[in-house]
Amino acid sequence: MRRRRWFAVGWLASALVVGTGAGFGILAATGTSKNSATASVPGAPSVIPAVTPHPSVTSGVRPDGTHYGSVKDFLLPVPDGYKPGPDEGGLGNDSTIPPDQADPTVSLLFGTLPASDMSSAKGAIAAGRMSDGAVRTYVNEAGTLDVAVTVLRLDPAQSAESTGEFERVVKQSRAFRNGPQVPGHADALCVLPVTHVGDPLDSMTCLATVGDTFAIVRAEGTVPLDTKAVTDLFGRQLDTLKGGLGT
Repeated sequence: MRRRRWFAVGWLASALVVGTGAGFGILAATGTSKNSATASVPGAPSVIPAVTPHPSVTSGVRPDGTHYGSVKDFLLPVPDGYKPGPDEGGLGNDSTIPPDQADPTVSLLFGTLPASDMSSAKGAIAAGRMSDGAVRTYVNEAGTLDVAVTVLRLDPAQSAESTGEFERVVKQSRAFRNGPQVPGHADALCVLPVTHVGDPLDSMTCLATVGDTFAIVRAEGTVPLDTKAVTDLFGRQLDTLKGGLGT
């Protein structure tokens, strides 16, 4: 695949691009102190202290676990030890995903599924009525691990049933074998593809539902694959979806 070819070349050449992540704005207010250097003079006009403007919070998590604002705002910023990664196929490396790209996204992320399983997987996402999504990729400093995180937002009334069916398809597919657990997220599912002796690269896919969002991480790396690094990063992404970047 295109991303796999890039990774193999990038691993050998170690030519990577450096970037940074972004965070949320925080609402705040300023006031004055009793020990202010400006003394109050009887009869003098009152002085109104200047208030520094702050950006409004435009994204967040509601008490029922649903999200408002752009899904891209909930993607994990590039953590220490990583750099922005390569494009995740035609999705890009730090981009939004419109609803009409749901089928191509499933095809890209789960390309090893047999045709019948692929049809069921696409049907499950279609039933969830995806409204928007986003993708961000990361590569470690050594150039030996390439990770892409994709988050799709679904109709809250359909998301649990939709993603549950999707996970059932993946679990029962012969295209995968069981992977490790994600610490702190018992409901997350990780699977690895059937491997071939002598293959210098391995991969792993993990998925989990958080409120009205469906998060998927797809990683490729040199053998032996650093699955702990992948599950740790995915766990941080799931924490962000649960509480936002301010948690």
